[in-house]
Amino acid sequence: MSTRLTTARRLMPQSIDDWPDLVMTPNPRPMPADPVTDELRRGIDAYNQKIGTIATHDTRAVSEAIRRAHFENDHAAYGSAACVILNGEPMSGKTHAALAHAFTETRDIWGALGRAPDAPTFDRSIPWIYVEVPKLARGLSLLRAIWAFCGPPPLRPAATAGEHLEALRRISTRIGLRGIIIDDGHGIGARQSADSRLLSDTLKSIITGLPATIVLVGTGFDASGVLHGSAGDQVRLRSARWIDVGHWDRAPGKVGEWELLGRSLSQRLLLPSPRATVRLTNRRVLDLLVEGSGHRPGLAVVWAKRAASYAVWHDTDLDVTALEATHAGLLATEAT
Repeated sequence: MSTRLTTARRLMPQSIDDWPDLVMTPNPRPMPADPVTDELRRGIDAYNQKIGTIATHDTRAVSEAIRRAHFENDHAAYGSAACVILNGEPMSGKTHAALAHAFTETRDIWGALGRAPDAPTFDRSIPWIYVEVPKLARGLSLLRAIWAFCGPPPLRPAATAGEHLEALRRISTRIGLRGIIIDDGHGIGARQSADSRLLSDTLKSIITGLPATIVLVGTGFDASGVLHGSAGDQVRLRSARWIDVGHWDRAPGKVGEWELLGRSLSQRLLLPSPRATVRLTNRRVLDLLVEGSGHRPGLAVVWAKRAASYAVWHDTDLDVTALEATHAGLLATEAT
């Protein structure tokens, strides 16, 4: 096996500068062929890794909830502040589901602009903002992160929450803001300190004070202090929909979400030889994928891509052998 070092730049949704590539760059499907060359292997390996979010019941439910929240926020008589809460275990697919909708909506908006989204003679088009709650978040750090994503000069160091919100309201129409994804939201109330209570109040102010649909993503919101207390109650009760992501049951003999995921992965993932097969719909292979990923769909997709890479470079099927060869250290991924 020989993988060549490349100068490809890692694209990050936390940077608006990367969104044009993340949203608009196609991932053309290569064709398997004989003989198999290392160039073909590299192309198919890269294609597999670039495959975006796999459509599931969860991704459809998230999109439907965001569309409904948009509708309520756009048409309410007194300025609704409907939001969406995505709760689930690490690597269950929460963030991918939220970003998949944001990317699709952004692609539609940018496709209708008739110009580049960052054309210098216009205000930059920023339909969606993506921020993560810093691990040591305090005070106004969340508002500052949202402001920094948009790219204008920082406000004065002593600027208050109200000043940040007013500045964001002023630019929201110019940039065409539709939504804000706040990831790792469970960290807002984790410490139950004065700072965490201020962050909870700030979150409530973001939801009620900005003309955008807020999608709050996190783990264990039932136990997290972010949705407790007066401000937390207002966030929770305003939710257009609370979605527990990745809670998929399996019933013997029935086609459920795991079976559909295996089918989708089998259709999307490629191997370089026309004779090689992706066997993720096989019952034994799918059982291993489910159990070995800890029943977490997001982690299962990561594992399937790693196993596909193994199969690409070892001229084998994507089957139990490929999964077993790439399982080591997989569950450590859920901490990232």
